Amino acid sequence: MNSDLIYDWNSCKGPEIPPGGPVMLNDETLRDGLQNPSVHDPSIEQKIEILHLMESLGIDTANIGLPGAGHRAYADTEALAREIVSARMKIRPNCAARTHKSDIKPIIEISERVGMPIAAATFIGSSPIRRLVEDWTVEHLLRTTEDAVRFAVDAGLPVMYVTEDTIRTDPSTVKALYSTAIRSGAREIVLCDTVGHATPRGAFNLVKFAIEEIVRPSGEKILVDWHGHNDRGLAVANSLSAVAAGADQIHAGNLAGRARREHADGVDAGEPAAFGLDRPRSFDPEEILGGSRGGHSHHHPAKLSGGGARRFPHRHGRACRGDCESL
Repeated sequence: MNSDLIYDWNSCKGPEIPPGGPVMLNDETLRDGLQNPSVHDPSIEQKIEILHLMESLGIDTANIGLPGAGHRAYADTEALAREIVSARMKIRPNCAARTHKSDIKPIIEISERVGMPIAAATFIGSSPIRRLVEDWTVEHLLRTTEDAVRFAVDAGLPVMYVTEDTIRTDPSTVKALYSTAIRSGAREIVLCDTVGHATPRGAFNLVKFAIEEIVRPSGEKILVDWHGHNDRGLAVANSLSAVAAGADQIHAGNLAGRARREHADGVDAGEPAAFGLDRPRSFDPEEILGGSRGGHSHHHPAKLSGGGARRFPHRHGRACRGDCESL
């Protein structure tokens, strides 16, 4: 773009999106996107409609629920998994689970009942402030991680291992937890900005650290995901920085503070193909849930995660427990 009239600083050296394969998208709308007290929980018919729209967009993977949360969560997750099978969708499902066998067992059951692999997104709190509040030791987290990941892998489930609040967790603990998960059989790791603390530089540094200090030394083929939140209005910028650092997949979802999908899939990025994100036009699930269906809009204003009554717009009570109890 350089000319006598325009000098383009965007063409100067700096962190670049690596050339090569496309960046994958994991859609969190149907699970993490519903974690908000003011979000309308869709009917299963609406969830299936949203799932088909994800498929039409070419979304790579989707979190379809946390079936260990209760009867309705289990039933909806199974119905979504069956729809993927019966409609012969390309989208690959995953389910959230705490690093507890009681959360992993329902995923195993549903996977076997529908005849399709479902990745177990096993998550655990990791930051020092969370460990302080819960009275957890790193050794406890390592044992819990190994037990849960091995249990899922032995049952034939792919495992994507998640630590909550990775962005505020010390490097030695990050390295120990993810290395343990990989040795136990996880082949995908998810780095999280659970409370919206990250800046683009932080996202870049964390992903770079994980690749150089954990993934490469493991000798295994490991996918690296970035899961951010939008408390500061930086979810999209952070996601692009994570991709520039080498992340293979970013997580998006509209309803409760994840990176908004229409931005994450490059619709508003100017040159989406340059980012490996060239996809059809996005959709807004709030349109599906709006009007008489009781849907709500959740375009939260940016809030700094530094205290105050309106601190965490995505309202993750569990994930934010350490911060709230330490105030």
